[in-house]
Amino acid sequence: MNERELVRDLARQYAEIAFSDESKAKAANWGRLNALDPNARPPIILDQLPWHEFAGAEDLKCLCADPFLRGIENYFRSEMFRVRHFGADLVLPPYYPCGKVYTDSGCGVSTVTQDESDHAHAQTHLYADQLPDEESLSKLHNRVITAYPEETAKNKAALEEVIGDILEVRPTGTMIWAAVWDRITFWKGAEACLWAVIDEPEFVHKLMKRLTEIEMDAVDQLEAQDLLAAGPGTKCHCVETYTDEERYKNIDQAHIRTEDCWISGAAQIFSEISPAMHDEFEIAYMKPLYDRFGWVNYGCCEPLCRKIGIIRKMKTVRSISASPWTDVDMQAEAMGGDFVMLRKPNPAYVRAGYPETDAVKKEVRRTLAACRRSGTPVAFVLKDITTVNGQVKALTEWVELMRSEIENF
Repeated sequence: MNERELVRDLARQYAEIAFSDESKAKAANWGRLNALDPNARPPIILDQLPWHEFAGAEDLKCLCADPFLRGIENYFRSEMFRVRHFGADLVLPPYYPCGKVYTDSGCGVSTVTQDESDHAHAQTHLYADQLPDEESLSKLHNRVITAYPEETAKNKAALEEVIGDILEVRPTGTMIWAAVWDRITFWKGAEACLWAVIDEPEFVHKLMKRLTEIEMDAVDQLEAQDLLAAGPGTKCHCVETYTDEERYKNIDQAHIRTEDCWISGAAQIFSEISPAMHDEFEIAYMKPLYDRFGWVNYGCCEPLCRKIGIIRKMKTVRSISASPWTDVDMQAEAMGGDFVMLRKPNPAYVRAGYPETDAVKKEVRRTLAACRRSGTPVAFVLKDITTVNGQVKALTEWVELMRSEIENF
């Protein structure tokens, strides 16, 4: 079999999964969940995986020498690998995503790590403060985003020549991760950020005012140049975006507007900051941006159980993260049936190469009990998986354990 036929064969296998009744059922269940149906089955999804630990897997090995064909092959192999080994409620897009070509100038500030000598390859870093004072804010400028539709069309045509008769090739835009405070943390360092909100509140207010102006302008540019992503097959911070709402089903893929889109964001550095300060330095500034979008997925690793009240100020929030460090009972009660809880199980429970059965069971049972009491729809999102000790089966077994607990609860 030559390389082109090898890729076409993988495309057929992918299409068989993507258009299967099982995939349609998964999509329908996500639709019910995201429409706040408390009776939707709690879905399970895994993302942010330690792919480097799976490199030796036979079904991930790419055989194509041609770089273009190898890229297509890698996409199909990796997506089907996930489905076959720990796919759970992952829904494969019913098309091949062809990323739209564009450039982004950035806003004038970049990340600079401090000299860490032999720790250069560490998973965590110390950052040099690029925004130490009001004078430094002059570095910031609006981003310049430039689309290249001719390049996108050229890439689409090349892909269609190989697999277009098997699978739709769809130009896809970007799903926005609007976590401004995550970026500030990389630009200043965590300690400097936390001292700033205490010692230099006026400086922080000026910083946030400027950054939200920059982000609003960037969203305008993305929307005007048809560079946003929405609709079936798109994922928002790891989770599926299907929802049983007519406005979602009627999205015009030729011109996607902000109100058609999901957006995700967080202020993880505010983990231990009071709700009042979180509101003052994050919600008050980001609300106008988030409110432009159809649905908001808010939060990441920071516990938010004491902050549901301020999150409610943003009118289009649909799902809220419940990290491993949250008080799930408090959060479920505060959310009620008004939002989807995206429960983030602890990835440490698979680090040894097998699931820690008792800990996993305790975590899922407590979550299900809390959500049932409050009528809160819930999904389980295992992410930030640094290691499974090289054992893919750890994730397979974790999914099986979770499914059993959910089905028998």
